[in-house]
Amino acid sequence: MKRLVMCNQAADLDSIACCIALAVSRDDTPFIPIPREELRLRSEAVWLLEQCGVDTTELRFLGELNPERFDQVVLVDHNLLSPEFSALAPKVTEIIDHHKDECKLAAAKTIAPCGSCASLVGQLLLEGGNTAASAQPALSKNIAKLLLGAILIDTRCLAQRHPTTELDRRVAAQLAQVAGCGDRALYDELWKRKSDLSVFTPEELLRKDYKEITAGGLKVGFCAIYGALERVPGNLARSAADFARQRQLDHLVLMSAYYEGEKLCKELALMPDCSWNQETIAYLNSKGAQLERKGMLDSIQLYQQKNTDYSRKQILPFIKDVCTK
Repeated sequence: MKRLVMCNQAADLDSIACCIALAVSRDDTPFIPIPREELRLRSEAVWLLEQCGVDTTELRFLGELNPERFDQVVLVDHNLLSPEFSALAPKVTEIIDHHKDECKLAAAKTIAPCGSCASLVGQLLLEGGNTAASAQPALSKNIAKLLLGAILIDTRCLAQRHPTTELDRRVAAQLAQVAGCGDRALYDELWKRKSDLSVFTPEELLRKDYKEITAGGLKVGFCAIYGALERVPGNLARSAADFARQRQLDHLVLMSAYYEGEKLCKELALMPDCSWNQETIAYLNSKGAQLERKGMLDSIQLYQQKNTDYSRKQILPFIKDVCTK
């Protein structure tokens, strides 16, 4: 029986790590649904995969296989199929995720609120949870390091109050012991590579960590950029407008995270300029985002997000609420 393990459309480090770790442990096929050439945009993931001895030629990317030819599909780090993969719904037999459960599929679910999906996969593998007779040992040193890196980057080295949980801390400690490495040094190296904007064009930065939803008849894109928006090289406003037009988006949400010394800072911007933006900002603030006007970047109104515990994981469902009102 052929089984596919599929990560989410953003293909961030957490999603990629979970996909690879689970597939390796069960002798399944890992599927990363982005073009292969876009992996290089995820600098921290490329570095960690190399450090962990992962041969990326053995991974399968968008356009390199037909997922419908597999007998079973396992979803990691998401629980809703995007429209392009909707035909896979009858084949989904298992879901491992840390986002809000919006899935109606009849699949075995491990869905729990925590900082990183890698904590759930790590817990499963630490408990010996592989199901293939020919599977590799559930948790090697390299796979432990891969999952640990994902947890650290998702939880800000376990310092983020929300949504970091005791599960994240416990599993991270166990993985660090297996991997034989410390948290801080690994996190610092990952963050340095994740936040280096200098090697990318504005359009590449917008694609680097991108998710898209359709709700209430509106198509909304979310771009996460790991650096201050004013430090993005080139004309961000023009690049973002072109990016939104090419994808036929109704709205585009830009979110940034960066450090000023030891202080974590976050920004948010909405495009294009319209009344929907004001309604959305008001709703986000009613939910605790603590957005304050910061100034203009070209034609983009920037907001400082004082509640730095909120990431896209929290903001996206709130914006979906606005779309469906």
